[in-house]
Amino acid sequence: MAKNSETFAVNERVNHATYGLGTIKEVSPAHTTIEFDLEGRRKFVTSLVQLERSSVAAPEPPARRARQKKAAPKAAPKAGK
Repeated sequence: MAKNSETFAVNERVNHATYGLGTIKEVSPAHTTIEFDLEGRRKFVTSLVQLERSSVAAPEPPARRARQKKAAPKAAPKAGK
């Protein structure tokens, strides 16, 4: 596995031994942030993270459903006269 993640670029696909496949979201001298397909977003110390390049394409994000508007609350019946 490659140890120096400074050679990786944003949006590059990588494989991590523990978290699996992911996409690099941020790279700095101090930290590397990766969005993993199954494990979510994780931040690593750049000088310590062990990654290898991957040619596996990122999965399609799930389709978002439009939120339904809430119905206006019904008026309470008035106490009778």
